[in-house]
Amino acid sequence: MDEGHGGGVSEVSIRFEARPHAYAELVAPDGVDDQLGFAALAVDALLALGDGLFEPLAVHVEVACCDAEFGYPLREPRPTARFHQLCLTTPPETVAIPDIWNELLVARRERLDRAVILDWFGAVLAQPECSVPDGGTGWTELDVEAIRVRLPEATSALVEGDGGELPVSCNGGVLRYPVERSADALWVAGPLAWYSGTSPLQVRIVNEAGYLTLDLSLNWSTWIQDDGPSPAAEAAMRRLSPLGWDLLPTDLS
Repeated sequence: MDEGHGGGVSEVSIRFEARPHAYAELVAPDGVDDQLGFAALAVDALLALGDGLFEPLAVHVEVACCDAEFGYPLREPRPTARFHQLCLTTPPETVAIPDIWNELLVARRERLDRAVILDWFGAVLAQPECSVPDGGTGWTELDVEAIRVRLPEATSALVEGDGGELPVSCNGGVLRYPVERSADALWVAGPLAWYSGTSPLQVRIVNEAGYLTLDLSLNWSTWIQDDGPSPAAEAAMRRLSPLGWDLLPTDLS
């Protein structure tokens, strides 16, 4: 976090290099041995991580035909539609939902809560082309890049103008993010439609036959302190522990 004299926040900036990443891992517990069950573990982690911190505007999922007994991807067959996106029907006008994969199959919903995401996930996993004796449709990756984030109170003094814009330093220039006031909090959304790679946070969850790994990328200085997660980001990661996740060391990439 970029602090000025007296401990106040002097600016918010976007990191494109040496971004801190916070990691966690989970082995699916006994009794959870199907792909939709693995999806529920991932979605619960995503929502716990975001509680009071961020809300997804879109969810991307990659699927594969997987071995029925062990859950690992098969060489053949391959699903016709490998890449899927679920997004809000009306995302903020200033946000571009990134097409992180080619040939996306896109679905839209009015809201993205647990029930809606898992209902869509179930439909994706019901693809018939993986219905072979030794396999079925599984998923290998879940990504969230388009999000709406709650700003820490310390950044409120940086908001400019009557309408409310947050200046964010980026590659020697300044981007201005529209600020939304909701429930006595300030929110911004990204990535901006006119500048890719400017999402405040990103989440990636990989599924290897029920062994799940979560990667939270901290892209803005708002959630970085001493080249690691800020207290707010650390608190978000700790919310995974009651769900059975093990927290791993932070890394820079």
